[in-house]
Amino acid sequence: MGYYLNRQAMKKIKPFYLLCLMSFSGCSSYDYHIGKFEDGIGNKIAAYNLYNQFLKIAPLKSSRAIEVRLRRGEIESQVLHRCDQAVSDYESVARNLPPQNPWFQKAVLGILSCPDYFPLESGRTWVYGDSLSLGKNMKDEWKTLDGKEGKNAILSSLYAGKKLVRRRKSLFQKKNWAVFQLEGASAIPILKYPFHTGQRWEFNGGKNGKYFEIVSTSSVVKTAAGVFSGCLKVKEAYGRFPHSWKYTYYAPFVGEIKTTIAGPGFESPNTELIRYQ
Repeated sequence: MGYYLNRQAMKKIKPFYLLCLMSFSGCSSYDYHIGKFEDGIGNKIAAYNLYNQFLKIAPLKSSRAIEVRLRRGEIESQVLHRCDQAVSDYESVARNLPPQNPWFQKAVLGILSCPDYFPLESGRTWVYGDSLSLGKNMKDEWKTLDGKEGKNAILSSLYAGKKLVRRRKSLFQKKNWAVFQLEGASAIPILKYPFHTGQRWEFNGGKNGKYFEIVSTSSVVKTAAGVFSGCLKVKEAYGRFPHSWKYTYYAPFVGEIKTTIAGPGFESPNTELIRYQ
C-alpha cells in the first residue's frame, strides 16, 4: 500500500519529469529513478522491488546496474537479512570495478558485514573472562570507539580480579577482503574472505610468520554469554611453534566469543565472552 501511494504521489509531484523518463529512457529508467526515490525516503521494500524490475533488463555491467546491485545488496543485508543474496550482489559490484572506485570499497565492506564476524560500529561492548573462573580471576572489557580514516579502535581494559592491570587501544580496519589488526606499521589479517572451510592465509611467513586457517564455518559454541551457532573457527599458529596453536571462534553479528589453546589431540578453553551489548 505504501509503495502504491508513494508512486502515485511521485506522479502528481513530478508528472513532466516522469513523462520524460518514460518517453525517452524507457521503463527501466523509470524503475531506476523511482527506486532511488523510494530508497531515499526509507521505503526500502518498495525500492527493492523496483531495483529487481530494473535489473531484469539493465545491461549487466552498466554503471546504473552496478549502482543498483550495491543498493539492493544494502537492503538485502540491512533490512531483509539475506546475507547469501547480499553477498552475491556485493561480489558482482566488486568484481566489475577497480579497487580505487569508491563503490568497490563499499561492496567489500558489505561482504565483510553480512554476516559481520567482527563488528566495529561505535558503542559496542564486550566483556571477556578466563573460562576457568568466568571472569573472577581475569577480565577484559572491550569498547569500540569512533573511527578515523576508515580505521576503528577498540579500547581494552584488562583486570586481574578487580585490579586494573592495563588499558590499551587497538586499531582495526576492514579493507581488501579482510579484517586487519593494525600494530605499528604492520597490518595483520585476522579474518579473510571468502569465509569457507579450508581458507588459508598468512602474515609475513617463515618461522616468524603467523598462519591462519578457517577450520569450520558452522561451529556451535557455548559461553557464559549464551549459545552461538554458525560460528567461524579460525586456527592461528606461529611458524616457530608448529605443535601448538590457538583457535578463535567468531559468532555472526557478535564478534569474537571464545579462544582456546590447542595442539595435536587436545583443545583447552582459554577465554570466553561473558556479556556483550
